[in-house]
Amino acid sequence: MSDLRPFKEVQLQWLRLLLADTSLSPRAVQFATYLAVVRYNDNVGKAWPSHATVCEDLGLKSEKTIQRLIKELDGKWFEIRRGNGQKQSTEYVPSKTSHQAAQELREKEEAGKTDKIVPLRGPKGGHFCPGTQTEMSREPGQKCPPIKEKEKTKEKRALTRDLPDEGQSRIALRLVPGGGGVFERTWNDRLQAVGLERLDRLFRHVRDEQGRSCYLLPGSWPEPQGSIGWHTQLSQIYRMSGRAVPEKLEKAIRANSSSELRMAS
Repeated sequence: MSDLRPFKEVQLQWLRLLLADTSLSPRAVQFATYLAVVRYNDNVGKAWPSHATVCEDLGLKSEKTIQRLIKELDGKWFEIRRGNGQKQSTEYVPSKTSHQAAQELREKEEAGKTDKIVPLRGPKGGHFCPGTQTEMSREPGQKCPPIKEKEKTKEKRALTRDLPDEGQSRIALRLVPGGGGVFERTWNDRLQAVGLERLDRLFRHVRDEQGRSCYLLPGSWPEPQGSIGWHTQLSQIYRMSGRAVPEKLEKAIRANSSSELRMAS
């Protein structure tokens, strides 16, 4: 086995292996993805966010949850050096086992790629250039056939436009992968925590450009709990599912909006 490449070079393969690990809880997958994508510093080869920062970024209620997630990931996906809770934060280094597995996956993918050989010249040498000819039309103007890529872009924009209701805080809708992955599981956990059904019971599936099953949601991930972003997302989900927005939720959105206006002035 060759020396390990920098983690950034195999990060995509590492994440693919992580998402395929069914032994992890959805929260553990989210936490590991957060460490590897958002907080990892390639110059020093580790991530070291404080527990308070993790709770704020991921909407966790207590540090006990972080300790539980650390137990799930330690030794398998990260080599974790616990901090003292004061000046030294806990450090997270991708484990050598997971790093090596990701590198092997990348090398396997690279070995499977074959370059297309293009001959530069024929047996007689020189270049063969077929004659070209431009047909001029007697009619004015140009005939431009529709461009398929632009048509796809228009369709995608139509799917991700804001909701038409006036007077509400709007967030552009996103195509969120379905199929029981980490995105769907995270949304389901947050929705069920406030008494709503799972995504597959609230909304119909849509298809992206590759034909994959997705949901149209107000964001790829739920915003941190208790934030104005989460209240706005939740309000939008109520409207999209044809339900009345709870009065308590509307009051929270108005209160946060008024607070932001006072700070801006």
